[in-house]
Amino acid sequence: MKKFLNSKKLTIYAIGFVMFIISGMQLNQKNWRNDKLIIYNDIISYYAYLPATFIYKDITLNFIDKGDGEGKYIFWPNITKDGKKVIKMSSGMSMMYAPFFFFGHLYALNSNTYEATGFSVPYRVALIIGSLVWLLIGLIFLRKVLLRYFPENIAALTILIVVLGTNLLHYSTREPTMSHLYNFSLFAIFLWLTIKWFEKPTVKWSILIGMLTGLITVTRPNNLIIVFIFMFYGVYHFKSLKDQLQLFWRQKWNILVIVFSATVLVLPQLFYWKYVTGQWVYYSYGENEKFFFNNPQIINGLFSYRKGWLLYTPVMTLALAGVFFLKEKLKNLFIPVLIFILLNIYITFSWWSWWYGGSFGMRPMIDSYSILALPLAAITQFFYHQKVWIKNTFLVALLLFALNGFWGNIKYFHGSIHWDSMTKAAYWDSFGRVKPSPDFYNLIKEPDYESAAKGLEEY
Repeated sequence: MKKFLNSKKLTIYAIGFVMFIISGMQLNQKNWRNDKLIIYNDIISYYAYLPATFIYKDITLNFIDKGDGEGKYIFWPNITKDGKKVIKMSSGMSMMYAPFFFFGHLYALNSNTYEATGFSVPYRVALIIGSLVWLLIGLIFLRKVLLRYFPENIAALTILIVVLGTNLLHYSTREPTMSHLYNFSLFAIFLWLTIKWFEKPTVKWSILIGMLTGLITVTRPNNLIIVFIFMFYGVYHFKSLKDQLQLFWRQKWNILVIVFSATVLVLPQLFYWKYVTGQWVYYSYGENEKFFFNNPQIINGLFSYRKGWLLYTPVMTLALAGVFFLKEKLKNLFIPVLIFILLNIYITFSWWSWWYGGSFGMRPMIDSYSILALPLAAITQFFYHQKVWIKNTFLVALLLFALNGFWGNIKYFHGSIHWDSMTKAAYWDSFGRVKPSPDFYNLIKEPDYESAAKGLEEY
């Protein structure tokens, strides 16, 4: 056992174990058989660009008006003031779905069993496979980043906890085509490219980080704040800030390459908006969905029984505490990670529906788990080298927090955690239960979405 724990391939084993568990859960759940999963809710709008463009040949979605789509396809466009149909979500997810969509489409075209509608079983299977590929890519890059600063055992433990001890597990198995797994992976790649660029700021790294920034932007525009990781990487006091500005000036042509490369990835979205709405930039969420930056629900977002991030994913409490351990261990990343976390929390919980509809835990925070893996590893390594009783106390707490998160995934799957209506009474009624009690549905309380859309209390 000691030899295994000291293995130089421990992180590879950890990734293999995670992928085995998630693949096994996917096979066991057989979600591709359910037409209310995989391509549903938000995913309909993430995915719409692909079937609209390559199957129905009409990105304006006017073909919907024919009324022959029941049982064949489903699109949920928002309607502009002049009656145009516009896809609500931006196109980044469609870009990442695309290779797998084409494989599914090719199979469906040559199948006597399934219709090539864009929504039948082959497409759902292909998208599930795509989610596994993207998760694996993210874990590979997260491993690369972690091993630059931490030993194999700490990095491996961090990988296991970040996936299996958080709501990332749910969004890798039951709802793998939501954007969060993909953003998690994009952020891991962004971290790696940032480190490589500052080691050697070449045109190659500039193109890659620029294109990735563009993809992140058109996947979830809020996530553009990831650029603060790049902007403040290596800044830890005033002199280093001055040095950073001088570096950017010396590398101004590479900075322009980054901006240009990012723009290339954003242009298809701009052209789409212009073609459909007549505007180069269009807010496609509509008038009722917006941010209330003057009334962020930070306390509710972090701690509430309805959807508190740290209540349902308690291991991230240690990750937040670990930020301050970066100051010694990873001083190049302390300031940028701190800035990113503060901005991310503020923006996330300023959204009108701060609980983010039906979901397990605070799903938008999953995007940042590859960033939060660094402070989680830092605090774990610190306590790992303390006195035995301190070390063991911390590891027990870490394990209990992670098990709580894992247990929450099971409870949510079986319904003893509600998707949007949890209360204190419901939480404690179902505490320790896998399935909801007979009283559970009398204890939950549905939020008032109309009031929340006006910036008022959701009750």
